[in-house]
Amino acid sequence: MPVGPDWDDAYSGSTRVPGATWGSGFAFGFDSGRSGVEFDVGVPGWHVKNQAPQRFQYVGPSRQWEQQGHFYESSSTVRRRSIDVTVLHRANVAVNRRVTFTWLVGGGFVYRPEQFISVTKEVLPGGQLTEANTDKGTSFRNYLAAAARLDVEIRVAPHVSVVPRLRVMAFPSLLDDSGLAPRPLVARPEIAVRWGF
Repeated sequence: MPVGPDWDDAYSGSTRVPGATWGSGFAFGFDSGRSGVEFDVGVPGWHVKNQAPQRFQYVGPSRQWEQQGHFYESSSTVRRRSIDVTVLHRANVAVNRRVTFTWLVGGGFVYRPEQFISVTKEVLPGGQLTEANTDKGTSFRNYLAAAARLDVEIRVAPHVSVVPRLRVMAFPSLLDDSGLAPRPLVARPEIAVRWGF
């Protein structure tokens, strides 16, 4: 069961949300001692970017809620995250009875939803704001990706280990010219608790 910081993986610096959220997940697998197979699911928190309210005067012809000469204030919020499901091959190298290094390689599917909401309010003559229009939308840019991970498993009880780990995802970003692609390489440090049976 891993947890760790998660940074927005958007390739474009102009759309990337600064700062990190916390991600968590779960994994299960089969291990023969020297090697094994692992199935992982990673679920980070939403990265949220708010655009500060901007006032403007509408000068086009009147239509629907847009009235010529009226003042409006618009703001927007974008939320995105990358949920990944990976299958990894494990190779274990025991250092001693308590410490084991593990290399993992494999691939997976990354589900990348993005939600957008834009709210426009009319500025009334007295300065009050009244909602004029709301636009909402959800889009998805999903990818197959290569995955690799390095684990340092530290046994703290006969069947329980603490596992600092570093995970790297590689995306085919150069094949996507939409402007919404993730960075080619995304790394994330994690710490996990592992139960063995």
